[in-house]
Amino acid sequence: MQGWVRFIALWAAAALAGTAYGAGWLDGLWQPHSATHAEGTAVRANFSMCFIGGGYNCVVDGDTIWLEGHKIRIADIDAPETHDPRCQSEKELGDRATLRLQQLLNGGNITLQPIDRDKDVYGRELRLVLVDGRSVGDTLVSEGLARWYEGSRRPWC
Repeated sequence: MQGWVRFIALWAAAALAGTAYGAGWLDGLWQPHSATHAEGTAVRANFSMCFIGGGYNCVVDGDTIWLEGHKIRIADIDAPETHDPRCQSEKELGDRATLRLQQLLNGGNITLQPIDRDKDVYGRELRLVLVDGRSVGDTLVSEGLARWYEGSRRPWC
């Protein structure tokens, strides 16, 4: 009987660790912290996807990321929703925007620039996000995957 208890305990610990790893919660434990997300400081990071909860260097959707444990909302754009979309076309475009944002962020050095407000109503840090000096907002808007943020959410359907 004691063998089964040990097996179940080890299995549960492995399952929990695997879930934490897959969600990106453990990334900060072994990544170097020589660079920070301070505005104006270039950071090179490997971005995964945040499918559940928070994370470390991962993409939530087309306009929200986690960078070094900080939740960042790209301030100048509005991307289609992937969580609770209003229609299938919004979900599909949102998924494309999310994948493209991940690709852009993994393509170079990331710099954050502040705007006139520090945080939004959800507590996300509002920043302009640049990769190798180019605005990811400009890129996503020019590719039709986002639109310029004009002060409120507008429907995509």
